Amino acid sequence: MNNLLDSASSPRILLVDDHPTTLSGTMVVLQQHHQSVEILVAQTAQEVFSVLAEQSVHLVILDLSIPEQAGDNARTETGISALKQLMAQYPTQNIAILSTNIKPLIRIRPEIDSHQGGFTVIDKAQSTQGLLARVDAALNGFSDTREIKGFQPGIELKPEWLEVLNLAFQEGLQDKAIAQRLGVQPTTVRHYWTKLYDVLEIYSDEERQDGKNIRTRAEILARQKGLID
Repeated sequence: MNNLLDSASSPRILLVDDHPTTLSGTMVVLQQHHQSVEILVAQTAQEVFSVLAEQSVHLVILDLSIPEQAGDNARTETGISALKQLMAQYPTQNIAILSTNIKPLIRIRPEIDSHQGGFTVIDKAQSTQGLLARVDAALNGFSDTREIKGFQPGIELKPEWLEVLNLAFQEGLQDKAIAQRLGVQPTTVRHYWTKLYDVLEIYSDEERQDGKNIRTRAEILARQKGLID
């Protein structure tokens, strides 16, 4: 849903955040700005799709760190997965990301760039004025993703490369075990690492020849760029 709203419209917004204080604070700001706004609330990824299955909304405001279901811990990976599913199921849905850490959006930059609905990014540290400007832009079907830092032109992040990073640095697996998990040859995993070094801009021959140090460097840069939590 990316139809334009005029000042007399009554927007329906789905606000997604698992922190009650943040929810209530954001609701107050939105209600003061749009006095006729209808706000629906979801605190988990499952609740997001339950709400959307029942009714359409003009805008989804999504925190990236949310639990999958009640009782789970909030995880950025859950929010990224929910966002990816949201864009796939509702390709024209207007979306605003409201989060303390927006770097992980780089993991799905191609999907965001091809999304047909409005899409804006809001850091929770941003001013109220800035927040409302981004909310209104997304409500009206506009996109502004300048905060999502990209890679060099011509480099596209592949899902299997991200999986290598997760298996290596989140689960502590070595290349042989990674290859078994992915169902590929160890040489393929080494090829993935070469591509990841390009993405992370690790070019020094000395660094690349020092396998131990380059993996440490890769982990640091991957976390800095939001590729892993």
